Amino acid sequence: MNKPVWTETADLRMSHGNFAIRDLSADLPFPSLAYANGLVGTDFINGAVVLTGIHTGSVTVTVQALDTAPDSVELDGWDEVAEVSVDSEYGELIVAGMGEDPPDFPELAHSGPGSYRLRVHARGRDIAPHLNVWDPVEDYRISVWPAPESPDAVYKQSDKRGQEYRARRKRP
Repeated sequence: MNKPVWTETADLRMSHGNFAIRDLSADLPFPSLAYANGLVGTDFINGAVVLTGIHTGSVTVTVQALDTAPDSVELDGWDEVAEVSVDSEYGELIVAGMGEDPPDFPELAHSGPGSYRLRVHARGRDIAPHLNVWDPVEDYRISVWPAPESPDAVYKQSDKRGQEYRARRKRP
């Protein structure tokens, strides 16, 4: 089994239905990038954006840093699972709510500047969609490891909130 370098969990304050994974000094990625798979999207250079069910409030985020790709994809207990590539030009990759201070996680770009793969797991996005909540009702797990850029991958799509996002992308 591929053992994490470190694993940390924190509640993240976020707003406008999304949060970012980006270099500290990078521009914010556009939320519409994630509509294609309904969970996570990236413009590679500026990072990734994760779409939430709630509009504003707190979500629980667990981040695990890995040296290599996980041995398998865990699907049980998760509603949506997708994977994208990001570049960390400065080696300062963070998880941050839009306009909020980031949680005190160790450095996500744990191997320094370069290309990383992000696997995002989500559950609970159908509990309070579009609402403002203060106690977390959604959980996210983000696995991060150094890897060359490669196409996005979708492993599971089963929540209604993700279907809404995917349908929004298909509108003219």
